[in-house]
Amino acid sequence: MKFVRSLENMFEKYIEGFFNKKFSSGLQPIEIGKQLVRTMDDEKTVGISKTYVPNLYIVYLNNADYSRIVSYSQTICKELSLYIADQAEQRQYTIMGTPVIEFNEDIAVTKGNFRVVSFFSEPLPEENKLESEDLGCLASDTRVFDKVECNMIGREPCLLGTLKVLEGPDIGVKVDVKNNRVNIGRRASNELPLTDLNTSRLQAYVIVENKNHILYDAKSLNGTYVNDHRIMRKELENGDHIKIGNTVILYEVN
Repeated sequence: MKFVRSLENMFEKYIEGFFNKKFSSGLQPIEIGKQLVRTMDDEKTVGISKTYVPNLYIVYLNNADYSRIVSYSQTICKELSLYIADQAEQRQYTIMGTPVIEFNEDIAVTKGNFRVVSFFSEPLPEENKLESEDLGCLASDTRVFDKVECNMIGREPCLLGTLKVLEGPDIGVKVDVKNNRVNIGRRASNELPLTDLNTSRLQAYVIVENKNHILYDAKSLNGTYVNDHRIMRKELENGDHIKIGNTVILYEVN
């Protein structure tokens, strides 16, 4: 309980009049720390010699809760990062780099609630990639190297879609989107790698939520747009045009 006490003290020190063990909406900040650890446990991926866990965690809050915490988010994120690193060490997990915690707002989150999205912002070692492919692992919303077989007995068919570059330096590049995670950006290991210098190494990514393909902006510098509207999270629909940097990508359902 040492972390809980220290986090409470931190809130009291830096947020005078704020911390009364919960937000005005009823959200308890301590629960955020607990959920981060649960997410880390749930999203671990086993390599040949090590167990890897995500290094980037984004906490989405309701607008009111986000506005209340944003001025102190840097301090809070630092404390939470240290906590995640400590918990990973206790569990003998491997994190590629220092864990990063970020807060963001999402109008879809109801007041008093929050959700956590985690992923590997850096590629895992090749040993992990090879084992994931050999095992035919099911993809989660945070694992980069998992592989899904569609139409498996006893399971629902995969959601099938494609992302095709219509404009930009990589015109014609195309990738299938199933139940796997698709990372988009300049990083060579991305499922949809781009050479557009106006995109980030990890610009955006697509995952499956509630049987739909969801596009997330990965806190990119220039932003991610769908049909000319800047988004942080967007449920993709057939025919949507995704614009990042000088690149336009068409999403189609197969």
